[in-house]
Amino acid sequence: MTRPTTDSPDNLPSHCVRPLAPFTTETLARWAQQTGQRYAEIDLGAAHGKKSVLQAIGRALEFPAWYGANLDALYDCLTDLPQGEGSSAWLIVLLHLVNAGDFDAEQREALLDVFRDAADVFADAGVGLRVLYAP
Repeated sequence: MTRPTTDSPDNLPSHCVRPLAPFTTETLARWAQQTGQRYAEIDLGAAHGKKSVLQAIGRALEFPAWYGANLDALYDCLTDLPQGEGSSAWLIVLLHLVNAGDFDAEQREALLDVFRDAADVFADAGVGLRVLYAP
């Protein structure tokens, strides 16, 4: 029997917000498909500030038209994603988060805190939420 290595996505907790390394997006996309997870890769390289970052996330996750591109609305929309028992887990990859223009370190940490809070809601619903981010 082959044991997963520490660099295997199989070792990711079902609810986490963490850096992307040592994984590649190709590995994670393939793993998500093989395990029946919903996969969203969000490139924030063209974002130039907080609102732009939040709009890119909203577009990628197909949030409803009422989404206001602020942290409260992000939390509301994220926590609406799990649709109850039997829902697929989510794997979200945020690329170029550090390079998103004037989106500073404090704003990035606040964004990641929203994902962490949402992961708690997903855990209560029995649905996985993994968010990995890269500079």
